[in-house]
Amino acid sequence: MTIVRPAVVILLLAATVAGGCAPTASTRIAANKATPELVHQSVRNNQDRVRSLKGSGHITVESPEIAQTGSFELLLRKPDSVLVKFEGPFGLDVGAALLTRNDFFFYNSLQNRLTSGSMSPSNLSRILRVSLTFEELLSLLSGGTFFSEDQSEPDSLSVEDDQFVLIYSHASGSRQYWIDPNSLLIAKIQHFDRQGKPIFEQRFGNFRSVDGTTLPHNVRVLQIRERRAVALFFSSIAVNTDELRFSLDVPKNAQRVRWQ
Repeated sequence: MTIVRPAVVILLLAATVAGGCAPTASTRIAANKATPELVHQSVRNNQDRVRSLKGSGHITVESPEIAQTGSFELLLRKPDSVLVKFEGPFGLDVGAALLTRNDFFFYNSLQNRLTSGSMSPSNLSRILRVSLTFEELLSLLSGGTFFSEDQSEPDSLSVEDDQFVLIYSHASGSRQYWIDPNSLLIAKIQHFDRQGKPIFEQRFGNFRSVDGTTLPHNVRVLQIRERRAVALFFSSIAVNTDELRFSLDVPKNAQRVRWQ
């Protein structure tokens, strides 16, 4: 992989177009538009347009222990609420999770158990088995964005497979953001450890226009070391809808467990 500075990338792409090669449409757009500043602005503007989201579709979970497929319904309201309901095969209720900035509630229908606790980083990690903050979870479910540490100029930038790759280095490793040149939105985020080995990945695909914004209808999270993957395939998405109901229906006889 050849690493070059952002300004050099733009000049190289412009030279390719001028040199008589047959550039793809996405390369032409990238040559005219793609700078780190414009990419950040495009991603930020797209996120800002989504105040709430309602979606449904299918979910798949793959790990060394299980491989399951079901359906889900998602409600999201920025900046404070996420509700996800899950169904297994044949419409069997599996459970539901309500997450807020202060608390979480997870009801397991099969065990008739309600688990709750404070929305701490450790509890969120136990729920998701992924190290994310609540803010990062909201961004993941609404199309992806740059992590808070990566809001400035990238350390370097490359071009691979007709996409821009913005690279940020940190003490614990690095992150790479793959940018779709047509939409200037994030197609993939890769997390690497200090040895350069991939440990975590977010993928966004099947972008479609939804009520003035552009959202991925496929969202996939991979934990590479654990060989665990979760994928959401949206069949429908609506944004900025009213009257979203964020509540769980829990039987009175459900076992209740409280995490500290």
